[in-house]
This record gives sequence, structure tokens and C-alpha cells, in this order.
Amino acid sequence: MLDVAIEAAKAAGQLAYRYFKTQPKVSYKADNSPVTRADIEAEKLTRKIVLKKFPDHGFYGEETGETQPHAPYKWVVDPIDGTQAFIRGISLWMTLVALLKDGKPIIGISYSPSTGQLFVAEKSKGTYLNGKKTRVSKIKKIDEAFLVHGGIKSFKRQEKLEGLINLTEAVKASRGWTDGGYNLLLDARADIYVSASEQIYDIAAPSILVEEAGGKFTDFDGKFSLISGNGVATNGFLHNQVLKILNS
Repeated sequence: MLDVAIEAAKAAGQLAYRYFKTQPKVSYKADNSPVTRADIEAEKLTRKIVLKKFPDHGFYGEETGETQPHAPYKWVVDPIDGTQAFIRGISLWMTLVALLKDGKPIIGISYSPSTGQLFVAEKSKGTYLNGKKTRVSKIKKIDEAFLVHGGIKSFKRQEKLEGLINLTEAVKASRGWTDGGYNLLLDARADIYVSASEQIYDIAAPSILVEEAGGKFTDFDGKFSLISGNGVATNGFLHNQVLKILNS
């Protein structure tokens, strides 16, 4: 299953990358989020690769929806995580592939064809960047931490804007860097990532990637959840401090 996950992520990422270089036409979904032909074709390719090998597994993709929702194994895919960056020719996007067993991630892949980064995690086996084990940072003091965060509007909608501001004042430095935020955490360039706008396909793969790299992932209430609509990922040392300030 890990081999198929890697194959699917690479194939979808490379297909999307071909479109990325030509700046494909953009259309907009009902929620006003952008989608391109690259998103749809890359997801269809992932679905084809996965279900050819595992036809009894479920599949949930951002663009093409869900099949066999009650299957014990479910693949969750975001063909282009960071479409806003993708359509502007910015390289901060990646293909995410996760495999859930009974609702919990057991495999997570993040592939960035623009940078050549392939993050791979398997339950209880660690996280690897291009074949080499990677770990989150060891920063323990909040005033030494580097924070990356998602869009301001979503924090306002969830009534967490003041908490986010307090958090930015507590850390050493912060940037609004949604696309690629989890990847920055995985190679220890960032210590904290918070987002108030997350869907299951956004976080299924990153959640296991972060935890297998020694970090921690929860929702704003401190619970592990893929359906809360928000996420906090840290190096683990800072997690309780981040939650306390964010929820203050």
C-alpha cells in the first residue's frame, strides 16, 4: 500500500506540474475556491492507480468526491494542495495522498514536484524526506519559535483572530504561509503551523507526517480530528503553549 501511495502521489504531482508550467485556465467552484483541469485530471489519475490495485478500498478526493464511504480502508487525496499558489505560478503547492484505516491515517505522502521534496510517513515507522529520516525542530520556548499560519479571514470566522494575534506576539517570528506550511514544519524550518480552514483532504496526510516526525497534530480543542475544520501542528514541545494562547 505504501508503494502504491508513493506511485499515485508522484504520478499525480508530475501530471499537475506539466499544467503548472503552462498556467492552465481557472474556473471556480460553488464556494468560490479555484479549480483547474490539472486538479481534476491529477485526482482521476490517483483514483485510477489506487483502485486498480485495491478495488475494495474507499476513495475520497477533493474534486471527484467519495466512493465506498464505509470501507475500512479509505484513500484521501488532494491533488493540488495550494491551488491559489498553483494558479499564480508560485511553487508552494503539493500533492497529498493519505490512507486511513478505520478513520485514522496509517500512510501519508506529500509530494512537491516543483521542489523535488517527497515526504513519506507510515504508522510507527517515522517520516522520511527523499529517503532520509526527518524530524521536527527541538525549540521549546515559545518566544524562540517560528510560526506559520493560514488565512486571516478563516480565523475571524471561527472567532480565533484575537488568539492568533496573541500567538504572533508570543513567538519570535511569524508569516502567513498557508501553502506548504506543514512541509516547513517537517524539515524543521518552522516550529508551529495553525490554520482555521482545513478539510479532511488538507490534513489527512500532513497529520501523520507531522506526528511520525516527532510532532503533534490536533484541532483547536486539543483533540486529534480530521473533521474539525481547523488544525494545530507543532514540534510537540510547544503544543500546549500554542493551544493556551490561541484559545485565550
